[in-house]
Amino acid sequence: MLYHTARINCLAWSPDSAMVATGSLDTCVIIYEVDKPPASRTTIKGANLGGVYGLAFIDEHTVVSSGEDAFIRVWRLTPQ
Repeated sequence: MLYHTARINCLAWSPDSAMVATGSLDTCVIIYEVDKPPASRTTIKGANLGGVYGLAFIDEHTVVSSGEDAFIRVWRLTPQ
């Protein structure tokens, strides 16, 4: 998935501003590296059922999402 298929609810920048993460009603989190083409993004499908409503970077390799399903999930990013 290159882009969201529903409304974007939240956005977070990484601490070093090298990445931006977006969360959507489509239940996905998409992480873009700002200096790379969109095709190099990381997609977390089904991050929070019912939609993603909150995002935060803990550090350059960890994203936290929260959503309609009342869960807070921690996602570890692996360098590509």
